[in-house]
Amino acid sequence: MGWASGSELAENLWDLVREFVPEDRRKKVAKKFIDEFESMDCDTICECTKLCKDAGRKSWDDEDFDIDKDYQEEDDE
Repeated sequence: MGWASGSELAENLWDLVREFVPEDRRKKVAKKFIDEFESMDCDTICECTKLCKDAGRKSWDDEDFDIDKDYQEEDDE
């Protein structure tokens, strides 16, 4: 069972800390942020558009977003 409210918490926390993360480290930190939330069973991280964009991942509001394809590829990496 997933942790649906985790995406809301992740987005809120990312909004709080994002400006303090240097731009040249933002992608790496955003990826780590996502990894930590997903390791705690947050299964709706694709709802965090700003966090996903900063991490270089697609989010649910991208036109070509396909949860099965996009998340399967990321799991395979």
